[in-house]
Amino acid sequence: MKICFVCHANVCRSFIAQELLKKFIKDSSIADIEVISRGIFAFEDYPMPQKNIDFLLKNGIVYTAHTPTLIAKYDIATSDLILVMTAKQLEILTDKYAEFTDKIHLFLEFAENKNFDMEDPINKNGKKFEAIGLKIKTAVFNIAKKLNLINLTSTKSL
Repeated sequence: MKICFVCHANVCRSFIAQELLKKFIKDSSIADIEVISRGIFAFEDYPMPQKNIDFLLKNGIVYTAHTPTLIAKYDIATSDLILVMTAKQLEILTDKYAEFTDKIHLFLEFAENKNFDMEDPINKNGKKFEAIGLKIKTAVFNIAKKLNLINLTSTKSL
């Protein structure tokens, strides 16, 4: 199975979701799952904000180099599940890749049956950034449970 998270620039929401899901899967010793992240308007030279790196570290994830990557038809075609952060991103991808609409879903709707956009924490700091990061983490945990990608006895709680 291949899962792709998509946000605006592939620097914050989608990348954090990718790394959290990879950790949940690794902690559960699940194999044969590929997790990627992409952006609708990604720029390769956009630096990773330190607050993102710090959030990952607080959640037991060591940051390794990440290059923001623009979503491509190949990513859409080869992914089994594509989770976008906003209704606008959903509209863009389902319009551009109409033949793949069945596997493109709104992140929070898929995770929690909530038809809401996932707020972007990129311009937030401190407690507000942490609160949005926790929302992303909780949603990713719910996605992992929904897809049976998590062993609740071997995974540390949120």
